[in-house]
Amino acid sequence: MKKKIIIGLSSLALICAASINGAFAETGDAKPPQPKAAQTDQTGPSDNQIANDVDARIAWLKAELRLTPDQEKNWPSLQTALHDYGVGQLKTFMAGRSASESRRDREERPNDLALMRDEATQLTLRDVSLQRLADAAEPLYGGLDSHQKHRLIQFMRTEFEIDRH
Repeated sequence: MKKKIIIGLSSLALICAASINGAFAETGDAKPPQPKAAQTDQTGPSDNQIANDVDARIAWLKAELRLTPDQEKNWPSLQTALHDYGVGQLKTFMAGRSASESRRDREERPNDLALMRDEATQLTLRDVSLQRLADAAEPLYGGLDSHQKHRLIQFMRTEFEIDRH
């Protein structure tokens, strides 16, 4: 699953980079200046790209579940929770990868205790996100058949999980 996420994000980043570069090459325009807040060195996908990827995966799940009109009533809260959780997971992954690349570029060895604290903070945030996700899924889950339950749980366990080791 980790490979699928990395491949998907890498493909998305390459496609976007190619289309942006192609658009500037076709028009001959100079690259527009970035606002000061956005002038950081971005090596990964933008927040919009991450959100769009997450939303596409959620749309796929909804299609796979084939919800009935009664089940559909409980979908919006789960959709919002899945979106928030997925975006949070992918942003955390990208931020961690960026920080590790930055340290590697500077050839710094991180402080082990600082890394432990960072991981504890991330786990606490993940705990809150997972609680919200479970709370949002509960009303819908009760009305699903066994196949739908299996697909939903499989999606929630794997789709936005990133191997942390």
